[in-house]
Amino acid sequence: MTELILTTENDGIIDIQMNRPPVNALNLELVEALHQEIDSHTNNGAKGLMLSGREGIYSAGLDVKKLLEMDADEISIFFKLFWGLMAKISKSPIPIAAAITGHSPAGGAVLANFCDYRVAAKGSFKIGMNEVFVGLEVPKVIYRGFARHVGEKHATNLMVLGKLMDFDHAHEIGFIDELVDPDEVKSKTFEWLKSLSQLPPSAMNRTRLNAKAEINDLFDEQLAIMSDGYAEGWFDDEVQSRMKYIAENL
Repeated sequence: MTELILTTENDGIIDIQMNRPPVNALNLELVEALHQEIDSHTNNGAKGLMLSGREGIYSAGLDVKKLLEMDADEISIFFKLFWGLMAKISKSPIPIAAAITGHSPAGGAVLANFCDYRVAAKGSFKIGMNEVFVGLEVPKVIYRGFARHVGEKHATNLMVLGKLMDFDHAHEIGFIDELVDPDEVKSKTFEWLKSLSQLPPSAMNRTRLNAKAEINDLFDEQLAIMSDGYAEGWFDDEVQSRMKYIAENL
């Protein structure tokens, strides 16, 4: 059985690599595994975490085919875990950086959105949050997190239209912090995390979380509402129709 997560350690920095072929689609098991790895390494003294993907793919987002097989109770459990994972990344007591090794639409971009830093591979890749395209609302906390990186105008235009971006444009507007050769994505992400680890940790991490306070307060206010709302909205006729179309054409 393929391990869903591959981990490596370098000087206190842990690379948590999603490893669910072929596209790291986020199903219940992978989301649970990400929770466990983040908790384990955070609690065991890691200085920083790198969330990475496979060559050419970061994560293609939610595993639509698997989710379409779930009943209402299973969907509710999944979305509580998925929204909880977003909050866990955003509120992490240690830095988490995204090593975006390739395509990162929808749920993949959402996870990267709440990391502290994003390094991505040069190439013909796409990233973005296209929830509206598939009939799902973009919740306030995702919008605010994205607008924090790219500004209100870009966030509104991209999210209302449900548009994906190429990596060059995502870098130009500030969503991607560094755009590097594919074989440098992890090393550059490590360098950024290492630079933070050399600062006084308490001051650095408190300041880092102060900078994200608005987003994390929104998570505190909206977490239950968001996960329940998404679970209910999943069975909307329009959403189901769009999702089935996507699943058939994957």
